[in-house]
Amino acid sequence: MTAHATITEQHWADAALIWQYHQVGHPLRPCDVAIGLGSHDLGVATHTAALYHAGLAPLIVFSGGNSPTTRTVFPRGEAVHYRDHAITAGVPEHAILVEPQATNTGQNITLTRALLAEHGHTPRSALIICKPYM
Repeated sequence: MTAHATITEQHWADAALIWQYHQVGHPLRPCDVAIGLGSHDLGVATHTAALYHAGLAPLIVFSGGNSPTTRTVFPRGEAVHYRDHAITAGVPEHAILVEPQATNTGQNITLTRALLAEHGHTPRSALIICKPYM
């Protein structure tokens, strides 16, 4: 598409199809840990905090360093800014672990698993929170 291209009804239909595909639709249930994956979207931290307050997870891990799209918005790293946002939303600091190195989803999971083990946690269930189109 060029910069002057018009968004057609087919484009909207294609976008809707992709959006619907990403909607898992699982009923939420309590789990051992909620893992918020870093990105440019602070809504992930907001939603993770809401899930904590709803009693769905007693522990939160925010995972994420920086990427070219987040370096200026979150200069201390995505996970650090997410933690600060969740604390502002009323999540106690002791309920949050921060994994500040991950630069992709695979690293989010691998480094979070190591961080949890380092802190003596061996969760049997986890809820992953990410931006809606991920």
